Amino acid sequence: MVGIKDVAALAGVSISTVSYVFSGKRPVSDATKIRVLKAVQQLDYHPGSGAAMLRRDRRTHLIVLSSPMHPYTDYSNYATFFFAVVARARHYHYNVVLLMDEDDTDELLRMSYSGMIDGVLLLDVTMEDPRVAQAHTSLVPYVSIGYASDPSNVLSVDVDFHAMGRRAVDEFYRMGHRHMLMIGSNSQSYEEGSNFLVRTKKAAIDRARVLGIKTTFLCSTGDDARHVSQLIDQAFRLDPEITAIMAQTSISHMNNTIVALSKRGLSIPKNISMLALSTFGNASVLERPLDEIPMMPHETCSRGVDMLMECLEGIGKKPGTVELIRSDYKRRGSVGPVRPHG
Repeated sequence: MVGIKDVAALAGVSISTVSYVFSGKRPVSDATKIRVLKAVQQLDYHPGSGAAMLRRDRRTHLIVLSSPMHPYTDYSNYATFFFAVVARARHYHYNVVLLMDEDDTDELLRMSYSGMIDGVLLLDVTMEDPRVAQAHTSLVPYVSIGYASDPSNVLSVDVDFHAMGRRAVDEFYRMGHRHMLMIGSNSQSYEEGSNFLVRTKKAAIDRARVLGIKTTFLCSTGDDARHVSQLIDQAFRLDPEITAIMAQTSISHMNNTIVALSKRGLSIPKNISMLALSTFGNASVLERPLDEIPMMPHETCSRGVDMLMECLEGIGKKPGTVELIRSDYKRRGSVGPVRPHG
């Protein structure tokens, strides 16, 4: 039976160093940690305590959901994803452990080698997500709900945000709009590489460029009426000919945008068109209901759990596979033909 001494010998480190990698009681360099974990994989070693050691041929019926809470996280919608995962996991008689630390890569590794869990699901994935980068060292499968710039170490599923951005621009173009404002989330979320925001922005701006639509892009600076009003004023200073707005912000921000436009004498869709992106099917509750291309948390989270279960059954797809789900356009009459204002 393979023991910790064998792991230490193969990795070229002391037994205590191997223990620290698993326990986290003392810091270990990333390079050393990778050597130890690769040795664990090669030897098929499963850390544990004597008879309590859990082998991989025994299911624990426990999975980890890693969902970091960033400063820019929209808490109002956070639970939607969590409960979608939990509901689907219960279908398979699985329980879910939630990890919410912004930097839980070490904890994920320790749990994956502890024999306590059967798999890992990732939420709130960034373009250069360290959790995705280190997944190849894990003994349990990883499924990412959202996909990084290099998804080769995991299975991924997400809404097709490229298609979302293109569809929104095509809708404006079809209605004759040639001057567009795109309101994005706060700047930090783009700087940190929030994958769905980055992809939607790029797709929309690239498509607008191809179609000859002038695009003004501004990040939200706050959801309250004052900040939104200032943003709208800034947008029209930059381009007084804006006739269409797409917003990838919170519902409260969108509602204050509608109010700010009204104060400028702009009525939707008579004077200006507006479209909501990455909402939750709830743009119908706004003061002026908006067309929307929503998130699909139930579909993506359910499929993520299914993919993880397929891996555990030995019928999963190869790491690097990305499944994209197209979101439907919900039409509520807020996008209409262009009517230049001045």
